Amino acid sequence: MAHLGTSKLKSKTNTKTWSGKDAANQMEKWHINGRTNVQGLCLKTCREAWKINAKYPSAISAWNNTPKKHKHLDAIKAPIGATHFWKGGKFGHIAIQSNKPGYVWSTDLPVKNRVGRIHLSVVEDKWNFKYLGWTTQLNGVDLNV
Repeated sequence: MAHLGTSKLKSKTNTKTWSGKDAANQMEKWHINGRTNVQGLCLKTCREAWKINAKYPSAISAWNNTPKKHKHLDAIKAPIGATHFWKGGKFGHIAIQSNKPGYVWSTDLPVKNRVGRIHLSVVEDKWNFKYLGWTTQLNGVDLNV
């Protein structure tokens, strides 16, 4: 749902070689392998899928600090690996566009403390969070999507 996720990775993503497909595939691997310890750590999990260092303390903070030119509203047009954002709770929520249009890789949905693939509407339906849009940048790093 929400997250602080401020641990640092050893290196930033080289977005020329790590793509949106790679980030989405990483989320899928974590789903298949049953990765746990993701409860409330959506930003951290998405950053790790993209291999991006920590910068902001929450998903809503990451959204608020993303330049307007990197924000988009039409969820169905999001390329694989784009980051989707919702407003709600104290920290908001972030998920990664999967290879299936209208579906994202998320933490805590459909199962708490796990990575799973859900329809975009599930975050609003289950948590009553408001969809904000998707981005081509995360934590100041342009995403190769």
